[in-house]
Amino acid sequence: MKLRRKNRNHAEYLADSMFYWVSILISIDALFAVALHALDLVMSSWTVRAGLIVCAAVAWTVYALHKRYVMTETSSYHVSSFLGVSLLLFLCLYNPHQIANAWFVFLLYPIFLSFFHDKVLLWVWGTVSYILYVLSLGTGYSQAFSLATVFYLILAAASAICAWLGYGTVNKIMHDTRRSQEAYNREYAITLLNTLVPIVERKTQTSSREIDQMSRLMKRMLREFPNEEVTDWEIKLLSLLHYVSRIKWPDYVFETHEKLTAFEFQIIQEHCHFGREMFGDDPAFARVIQALENHHERFDGTGYPHKRKGEEVSLLPQILGLVECYLAMTTARSYREIVTLEEAFDEICAMSGTSYDEKVVRAFAVAVQIQSPTLVSKSPSMVG
Repeated sequence: MKLRRKNRNHAEYLADSMFYWVSILISIDALFAVALHALDLVMSSWTVRAGLIVCAAVAWTVYALHKRYVMTETSSYHVSSFLGVSLLLFLCLYNPHQIANAWFVFLLYPIFLSFFHDKVLLWVWGTVSYILYVLSLGTGYSQAFSLATVFYLILAAASAICAWLGYGTVNKIMHDTRRSQEAYNREYAITLLNTLVPIVERKTQTSSREIDQMSRLMKRMLREFPNEEVTDWEIKLLSLLHYVSRIKWPDYVFETHEKLTAFEFQIIQEHCHFGREMFGDDPAFARVIQALENHHERFDGTGYPHKRKGEEVSLLPQILGLVECYLAMTTARSYREIVTLEEAFDEICAMSGTSYDEKVVRAFAVAVQIQSPTLVSKSPSMVG
């Protein structure tokens, strides 16, 4: 199951609403002009009424085209912004009411664009809007430089400041919302997996204490890698996810004393994909998913499922794989005898440079603080 919630695309909503409400407002203006003239309340020329009807028709046409083609064919909002600028430019040039300050709409447009939460979009089309506004100062007003011109330029500067403040505010709100949603998803995932722990205990005949043991040992090993920023929740979730992933295995696997067949071993390997099956491609869980997927890869390329080797296997899955092997050897299993801590330690040290990177084995030695001069070969027939 996937924890991701399909969020409504706020940028898509804004783009669609922009053309819709502009069309609604122009249509209302046209209806009022026609109604007031028909009631002899406000007399207006037929050119104004016809002009408003034309503007409404153009606005609805742009809205229909945008909704039919732009929203479905492209994921870029630059096309929407271009259409928005084009529609506003048409309305300002046609201007049936001959409103002198109609070009002020290009000071509001960048503020609207700031809510799309796209810096490039704001830079490009905000700049276009300000250029059009400045050009309008030379056409709609006196050519001579005056205090009025300074005032209009100050308005443009204030608009730019408001636009960037709006962008910053939206950025913070979205960041906080995303972090809150990720925290909720983490807690939900941990709660969900915890409900499955008793089932896995009965099914596998193993103790859930392995979850805490794995978490503690992984944390100790990670202290030797201060540049590796792994959070506590990732370790907790990874240990829990690894334990619960055994729920995918057939019951008889935990009771058999015979060597697994090729088909059974293939089924065992599928637990590596349990994280991806739960979380999909959610970037918030990417490191946990990748660690579980690759924890059976080996440094010499003999592991599974992708036969990665050397630096292709990152640190966290190597640590998980080593800790899993250690716990498998030192805890009771129905399919093999338990070994001592020293024997397990020696066996893992013997795998240094082959199954595990030497630096990972050294971190393990520091974490368990065991010293043993003997080396044995008592690898378990299966681990996990």
